[in-house]
Amino acid sequence: MDWNFLIETVTGPLGALALSTAILYWLAAKALPIMQKYLETQNEKLHDLVKALEKTVDSHEADRKTFETAISGLSQRLENVEDDVRTIKQKII
Repeated sequence: MDWNFLIETVTGPLGALALSTAILYWLAAKALPIMQKYLETQNEKLHDLVKALEKTVDSHEADRKTFETAISGLSQRLENVEDDVRTIKQKII
């Protein structure tokens, strides 16, 4: 057996090809499922964050409508106060 040929084969392009094939196989068998599970977990967390954000936006919209209603009611009440002040002023003067 020619040891020189064996060493050249293992350390040369054929050895690099075998090593890269083995690494790709390991990545496909071990690392890919781990990454897939991680990404699915991140997707679920992101989905929960989006739902929370949508809930916050809906809540702010409801608060805004309440605020607008209160402001328009306040404007009407302010007009009534102005009328009352005008009436009192006319009676005093």
